[in-house]
Amino acid sequence: MNTKFRSLYLVLGFGGLLLLIYHAIASYPEINPASVLAITLPDMLFFYLAYRTYPAEEPSGSRVK
Repeated sequence: MNTKFRSLYLVLGFGGLLLLIYHAIASYPEINPASVLAITLPDMLFFYLAYRTYPAEEPSGSRVK
């Protein structure tokens, strides 16, 4: 995956997480599980995409000195 989108995915993921926290506080006595799930699924997708943009680690013995 392209690493230039990593910060965008992280900003979107954390923005959605803040929206989830705001939604939970605003509707505290009766939290709707469907709306929580509707907010959480895209957040998980953006965090997964941010994880996928990290470069692969090289094996420890493959460096040429």
